[in-house]
Amino acid sequence: MALKGYIETSVSRPGIRPLPTIREMGLFAEKALRSESEGRVVAVFENSFYAVLGGQWICVGLPHLGSGPLHVLCERRPLCWPAIDAAVSVNRSTLCIDNRPLATIGDASIWRPVSAVCWTLAGLQRGLGAVDQSFLVGVAEEGLASAGCAQRHEKLTPLVAVAAPGIAALDRVITNALAGRAPLPADSAELVALIGLGPGLTPSGDDLLGGALIALAALDLPKVRDLLWSAFREHLDRTNDISATHLRTAALGYGAAAMHAAIHTTISGDINRVAPALAAVSAIGHSSGRDGFAGALIALRAIERHFARDEPRPPSFNRI
Repeated sequence: MALKGYIETSVSRPGIRPLPTIREMGLFAEKALRSESEGRVVAVFENSFYAVLGGQWICVGLPHLGSGPLHVLCERRPLCWPAIDAAVSVNRSTLCIDNRPLATIGDASIWRPVSAVCWTLAGLQRGLGAVDQSFLVGVAEEGLASAGCAQRHEKLTPLVAVAAPGIAALDRVITNALAGRAPLPADSAELVALIGLGPGLTPSGDDLLGGALIALAALDLPKVRDLLWSAFREHLDRTNDISATHLRTAALGYGAAAMHAAIHTTISGDINRVAPALAAVSAIGHSSGRDGFAGALIALRAIERHFARDEPRPPSFNRI
């Protein structure tokens, strides 16, 4: 049934505005939408909303939201914007809210990150050097971006001061994991303290941990990633549901497209692309992108130190 202002397909008719088309779906969002599952809206913002369909979280928004594993990008803002707890369903390739058509899926492209690049220690060192020239953090900058810097300010912001033990523990846990050692209980406790630390939809501590997980996956080090994840995965109740969802997604190796691009640019040593990649990742959220990339840098620096010492490679490692 056609409703005023809506139609069941994207074909234009006189006096009726066609439904917006979904341009792109992340690889996890695509599974939820293609299965025609049902669910509920769980969070609503001005330009995006989160829903859970068949147990899978998705985030519906406009193209400026950027590509990501959970993202559903509409070509324009739908007229039928939902409220929290509204019913969500997929009916014959149409995403519906409370049984009212929201957008058509059609031939939406599927986003997934590119495969881990082939890299060398020299390339990683070159990339980190370029990042150190471009990833500049102010003395009073909010968030935990300074945690990723090779040279940190002597005067710490209150948030960085509280996070400092967890930041140091993150480096130790990754260093030990590269040598095949499980996290020490004391270090695990410090990582747990990072969860939910800081303001915002995705707290800075969560973003820091997520960035490290994504970087380890990008470098084809799943065993190291899993050892890190094991240190805090049972404590996600310390943060909100949305941030916990993004952490679980990062534990599978997935995050925002800009985060993947910044990590890949760094590990490949493509110095000409470092500045634009850092600008793009810095544009994610209020500080989320920079916090996440700081976590990635902690992981990358630990890996660079490990292989610069010619230590034995993890069994899964075959990139150098």
